[in-house]
Amino acid sequence: MNGRSSTASETPQESRRRVGRHRRSGAARRAGAWTVTGPRHERRGGLRADAARMVGGGLALVALAVLTGVPHGASATTAVPVPVAVATTETPGADAPSTSTLAPASPTESTGLPETGDVPGDLPETTDAPEATDAPETPETVGTDAPETTTDAPEATTASAGRAEKKVCEKFGSTPVAGGRYEVQNSLWGASTSQCIVAYDGPSAGPTGASAAFRVEAKHRNNSGPASYPSIVFGCNYGNCTKGTPFPRPISDLGDLRSSWSVKTPSSGDYNVAYDIWLDPTARKTGRPTGLELMIWLKHTDRVQPIGKKVGTATLDGVGYDVWLGKADLPTISYVRQQQTTEVKDLNITGFVTDAQKRGQAKDGWYLTSVQAGFEPWIGGDGLETTSYSVTRNGQ
Repeated sequence: MNGRSSTASETPQESRRRVGRHRRSGAARRAGAWTVTGPRHERRGGLRADAARMVGGGLALVALAVLTGVPHGASATTAVPVPVAVATTETPGADAPSTSTLAPASPTESTGLPETGDVPGDLPETTDAPEATDAPETPETVGTDAPETTTDAPEATTASAGRAEKKVCEKFGSTPVAGGRYEVQNSLWGASTSQCIVAYDGPSAGPTGASAAFRVEAKHRNNSGPASYPSIVFGCNYGNCTKGTPFPRPISDLGDLRSSWSVKTPSSGDYNVAYDIWLDPTARKTGRPTGLELMIWLKHTDRVQPIGKKVGTATLDGVGYDVWLGKADLPTISYVRQQQTTEVKDLNITGFVTDAQKRGQAKDGWYLTSVQAGFEPWIGGDGLETTSYSVTRNGQ
């Protein structure tokens, strides 16, 4: 240091200062590394040379201490290496939504802590895992001893938050709610991932009684299209007609057809929130309609759009919509709300059918067979919930 490359001409005072600096630098290295550098015999040999010079100066006691390997005034204990904390890079969870594509989340799962190599010193002794406790009791089943069933769909009926809930996991299973006025369907048609719906009676919808409600349990990861359409049916759908429905009915005699709908949506995933209204040239109750699919989109994520292309706009009851035309199995007209929402009150369904007629998509003499409302999840599904859905014709 200070331009010197050797210590042959050092005074005893300079030697002590140098040794002190060496000890401090060694301690600093030990605090930031696994190993202590510098062979011990080299350090001890340097100290013997210092001690010899100290004897010449009358410091025999100090020299004796150094020769025994214990520096004067130092502790006889050895330093324990201090482990260095290994910094890890945090990665986003698998559930984090993509911001640029509909690519599914990584299917790989974490297998535990990252490997850090051999750690010096004894590892702490592991303790026995705590004894497992009994699982909490499941809610008591409501209803008869045998679970209630609907058309080819087993369901579980449980009590939750003071209400009866019915869970359906069969791909095309369904269950009635609100006294049979509505049917909640799983409709898992576009994915191999699992999905369940939990259906229950919603709040009162006035003179028509309870509304319909349900939530979705799913973790889809579709790139190319909707995974499913979990939804509520009012009308006739593949031979299953809801109790007291006025449909099928000629579109020339729809009267004042209105609907109220309130939903909750998650902050992640890709999906839309849409009505699905079916028209047919005949008063069809069974099979798939063959006329027109009319959709009303209340909300959607950025990467999800209707089939076909945008052909214009429409203003219905003071609300602006983008109008899309396309065709899958049959022609589809989609009204996409320009200002998205999670709730509508007394939406005028008749007005949309009339507009579709004016555009040449719905034909005179056709019938409306059902008014459905639900979600088309592409990625995710958990967190989608209808808290209230109702349909009335002329107030009934």
